[in-house]
This record gives sequence, C-alpha cells and structure tokens, in this order.
Amino acid sequence: MTKEIIILSENHKRSLSSTLLVVEQLLYEMKDQMVNTDQKCCYKLTKDIEDSKVEHNLKEIETALLKICSLKERYNTDTKVQSLQRIIDTKKTKIWETLHNSKSRRLKGFGEFPQKAVKEYDNDLDELMAITEKITY
Repeated sequence: MTKEIIILSENHKRSLSSTLLVVEQLLYEMKDQMVNTDQKCCYKLTKDIEDSKVEHNLKEIETALLKICSLKERYNTDTKVQSLQRIIDTKKTKIWETLHNSKSRRLKGFGEFPQKAVKEYDNDLDELMAITEKITY
C-alpha cells in the first residue's frame, strides 16, 4: 500500500528534513556503538547490555531507519549532500582548535601548570597537531 505524498511548505519541509537527518545520524551512531566494540586508547565502551537486547535494539533501529526512508519519500524531504573533503577539513579544524586550546598557557583556569613540563607538554601537542595536519583530501 503506497501512502499519499504530502506537500509541505518549504519551511516545514526544511525542518522535517533536518529532523530526519539528525534522528538518522543518532540511530546510526547507536548502531555503530552496539556493533563496533573496538576499544580505543582514550575511550572504553562497557558492554553492559545483554546480547539479546542488542539484537532487539538493532532490529528496532533498522525498523526506524526504514521508517525514516518512508517519511522522506512521503513528505518529499531534501537529501543533504555533504562533501567528504568538507567533513575532513571541518574535523581537522576542530582537532586543531581543541589541541590549541589545550596548550599549557591556556590552562591557567585549572591552576598553575607545572613549569618543568610546559615545553615537553606543548611539544607533544604540537607533534599531534602536525600529524593530524598531514591528513589530506
């Protein structure tokens, strides 16, 4: 049974498009966290959900993703097209900002930074900044 296409105003269509995009991204993030159990060095995920619940959740996520596709068609919402280059550039900028704002001279609000560690600490952050700067597109 095909559902009738519903015509929304451009403002309503734009709002629904954004809503569906955000929900879809959040669902994919949840799915990825449940499926991808790779441990990282600064982030550890505790698997505190039973396998049966993970399987149940994955099925519900798939159902929700299918519903999003259905709603997208029904309300003729926009598809966001994103450049991978732009994503990489944005993330590199965020990495640079985060590392730059973590330099010893910027941490005064947390108390006096150990003077003998300043140079080594800042050099370590600079090295990480240089490495991430080599990511290309």
